[in-house]
Amino acid sequence: MQMIEFTDAAKEAIAHYKATLQIPEGYSLRVGIRQKNAQDKGLLIGFDAKTDKDRLAHIDGIEVIYNAGQIFFFAGMLIDFQDSNGRKGFKFVEKSKLAAPTAV
Repeated sequence: MQMIEFTDAAKEAIAHYKATLQIPEGYSLRVGIRQKNAQDKGLLIGFDAKTDKDRLAHIDGIEVIYNAGQIFFFAGMLIDFQDSNGRKGFKFVEKSKLAAPTAV
């Protein structure tokens, strides 16, 4: 099992943003948590520079950096990109909450 997985829409959005935004050389995609307080932890995704405390993984051709102490917050998640009703953004989806395919 991979640490995280990306949908095709997420991979396309990441490639688009990396190509069109002025991302500094050497930056990778950071996946982690944004902690507001002990009870409110939001997942984050964005481009950032690797620090000495970070780990690096290559997932679906994407260089992903993360803090090893945060991995249990997002391990096993699927990252999707949604563009609907004028709202765009990445969404973390627990794979266990995905609908099971129906038999035909």
